[in-house]
Amino acid sequence: MRSLVIKLDRRYYTGMTSSHNPANGLPGSHLVSAARKFMEIIIPDLDLLLPEAWALAAACYEQADLKHTDRAAFVALSFLPFINEEGPGPTGMKPFFRLDYLNDSDKLQLARYLPLVQKRIEAKRTTFLGEGLFKLKQREERVDTQGTKFHRVASAFIQWADVYVTTGGLPSGGADFLKGLNKRILSPTGPGGVTLEGASGNANRFAEQASATPQQQADREKALKEALDKLEALTGMNPIKEQVRTLSNLMKVHQKRATLGMKIPPIALHSVFTGGPGTGKTTVARLLGQIFAAQGFLRKGHLVETDRAHLVAGFVGQTAGRVDEAISSALDGVLFIDEAYTLIPENAGNDFGREAVDTLLKRMEDYRDRLIVVVAGYPGEMTRFLDSNPGLASRFSRRFHFDDFSPEELEAIFQRFVAETGMTITDCAIAKLRVYLKVLWQKRDKYFGNGRMVRNLFERCLESQANRLASCQELTQELLSSIEEEDLPNE
Repeated sequence: MRSLVIKLDRRYYTGMTSSHNPANGLPGSHLVSAARKFMEIIIPDLDLLLPEAWALAAACYEQADLKHTDRAAFVALSFLPFINEEGPGPTGMKPFFRLDYLNDSDKLQLARYLPLVQKRIEAKRTTFLGEGLFKLKQREERVDTQGTKFHRVASAFIQWADVYVTTGGLPSGGADFLKGLNKRILSPTGPGGVTLEGASGNANRFAEQASATPQQQADREKALKEALDKLEALTGMNPIKEQVRTLSNLMKVHQKRATLGMKIPPIALHSVFTGGPGTGKTTVARLLGQIFAAQGFLRKGHLVETDRAHLVAGFVGQTAGRVDEAISSALDGVLFIDEAYTLIPENAGNDFGREAVDTLLKRMEDYRDRLIVVVAGYPGEMTRFLDSNPGLASRFSRRFHFDDFSPEELEAIFQRFVAETGMTITDCAIAKLRVYLKVLWQKRDKYFGNGRMVRNLFERCLESQANRLASCQELTQELLSSIEEEDLPNE
């Protein structure tokens, strides 16, 4: 790090001239000047402030993406000097800081490295802004410097964020975001402090929804209807559907409260899904994300699936990083942890899974307004899992139990597969199917596959049909689309 400090000399960024430097004040000149000031303030305390700079970029990135050309150029200009390995580093960026503004050619050159910068910013989404600023402020208080340096740093950070967010037009909720961000920068809390949005995150989300344009509102209402229709179209699951409808109604009422300027009560939606394989847990989790995104609680509503293999490492200290990576990818959506009970195996002792759970609990609290975590697994094992850590049960306030499908529901799922593929099934085949499913259901154990088993059965039928038709000289559409009794298994 010391060698980088030496290379990042202020001479690279000040007092330089260029053949295409116009008079100061041209549109876009503020991008270079703000990036230069940002870097000048970071360089003397690189170890302390560079992580803060990345955290600041990540916070702003959540509010406004990098699709706008000027914003992308501004971010690249600000951070590429600090990327030596894969990027141009300080030497490669020296020509850009001789300029007073960026022309289209300059922006195109910077755009080549944008994926590299964006990847690093996205990796910092779970890094809190404040720890470095807090330490700087503490250091100044100890030496009684009246906080001069801290205020210069804070001013540069605030200016950088303002340029980032406003470039290309102030996004919805941008003013409130900047106001909260400025407060966070000027009053850093250090390790264990509140998140940027703090307890007002829910209200901010609903306020954004309430201030949407008529077209945006229409699009969201359409997305909500489509998600709820998909939920209703699922076979069975009536208790689950009722629970989801209740949550949807709660969000609708909270959205109305937001439009009237009322306070929004804290909302915790972390959930436990219990049930056997193939009962629709992942499908419902995905729909929950879509529903809550349409109603303003989540910005994106996407689903990220993970399990022990992706969260738990084999060495001390690596597991927390894996958990942070999963949470970073799931922010503003749903993190679905399948077979979550395997994170803390029975009689596991010092298993690294406990580190994963501890990190998960901390991040759930840190991002309670930006993330829904769903843990899923068999009922008995999930009860043991929740009892293994005092903080687990209290964090997951909502429980959904997915029953095994009945023989009639299993048949309906099979018929849906038939219809979705444009096939038909004969009456004799249906009669055989009913007997087959009933026998399987009566003999089921905890590993019974439910809908997954039916999908596998349907695929086996298609394979059997293919073997039956392989010797036919003339294959008609009727033959190819019909499932016969002999296509079903006999065992």
